Amino acid sequence: MEPDGPVPADRMGRRKAATRARIAAAANELFERRGYAATSMEDIANQADVGIRTIYLHFDSKAAIFLAHFDAWLTAFVDGILERPPGEPVGDAVAAAVARLAEQGWSDPTMAETAGPPPMLEFIGDGPPDIAGHVLHSWVAAQDRIAAETARQGGLPEGDPAAYARAAAVYAAWTATILIFRAGHRGSGLARDVTGNQVGARIAWQFGDHRI
Repeated sequence: MEPDGPVPADRMGRRKAATRARIAAAANELFERRGYAATSMEDIANQADVGIRTIYLHFDSKAAIFLAHFDAWLTAFVDGILERPPGEPVGDAVAAAVARLAEQGWSDPTMAETAGPPPMLEFIGDGPPDIAGHVLHSWVAAQDRIAAETARQGGLPEGDPAAYARAAAVYAAWTATILIFRAGHRGSGLARDVTGNQVGARIAWQFGDHRI
C-alpha cells in the first residue's frame, strides 16, 4: 500500500510517512477483521508494532486513523482513474483503477471475511456527521480533480458539464457500492464471496458507454 500523500524528500520525513502509513494499514486490517468498535488504540499499536505514544504523534483519534486510510485509498483510486484515457467507458476505467489498487496491495475483503459492517458502512448514513462530512468533502475534491483532468485531456473548456458527468459517474458507483453492502450486511442476500471492488466495477457498467 502506498503512503498517504507525496513521499518526503528527507529521510526523517520518509520514516514518519512510512510509520503513519503502517499505522493506518494496521488499523484498517483490524477494523475489517474485528470491527471498528471492537478495535482499541492499543490493538492498533500492537498490530503496527509501535508504541501507543507513537500513534498519538501521528493521529489524535481512532476516527482520524480511519479517515487518513480512506483519504489515501481515494487518492490511489483517483490516480488509477486518471491514468485511463478520457474516452474510455467509465466501467472500463473503474475496473482498471480497482485492479491497480489490488496490485498496490490495497485490501478488498469479501463480506464473509469481515467481522461485521466495515467502518464506512457504519459511518455513512448512521454515523457521526463530522466523519460523513469529511468523506463527502474528500469526494467533492476528488470529483473536481477527475473533471479537471478529463477536460484537459479531452480538450474541453474548464467546468464543462461532460467532464463533471464522468466524475459524478465514478462517485455514484462508489456510493451505490456502499449502499449495496450496507443492505447486504442487513440481510439483503448479497453473495458472501463478493468484494466491494467487484460490485463497484459492475455498477459503473450500469452507466452505459459513457466515454467523456
